Amino acid sequence: MADRWVKRWYVAKSSGDGTWTVAVDRLGNWGCSCPVWKFKRLECHHISLVKANGGEEIKPKEKAKYILAKVLRPIYKEETNELLVPLVAIPDAMMMEATICYKMMKHRYSFSEIRELRHLPASWTKGAIFDYISKHGEAEYPETFYKF
Repeated sequence: MADRWVKRWYVAKSSGDGTWTVAVDRLGNWGCSCPVWKFKRLECHHISLVKANGGEEIKPKEKAKYILAKVLRPIYKEETNELLVPLVAIPDAMMMEATICYKMMKHRYSFSEIRELRHLPASWTKGAIFDYISKHGEAEYPETFYKF
């Protein structure tokens, strides 16, 4: 069976975790992978966004490069698209681990990639991490943590 869609655009999800796919078929009909279009067949804001850009393809940003570093908290370097992650997961392992996972999700890592890289327990979910960060804030080691 031939692919119905002849052109595609990618629109970042507002959560920062992944993208929606907007597409157009040979007859000029639009579609989107989001629930608004999939279940209601209504024109969503993702389709409107692509149409407003004059039909230019929107390319998803590359996932940030994961780098273990001597930093006090996860730091995203936009100019090099790098996510610097603290080397040591102590003294408050859970708080820092939640912060690291949160930053990775914001910089385009899928939860399965994060689970593999960070060796998360099965009980950790995306929702639990977002809830934990919204309740406790992001972790940062004290300046005296690393002896530079």
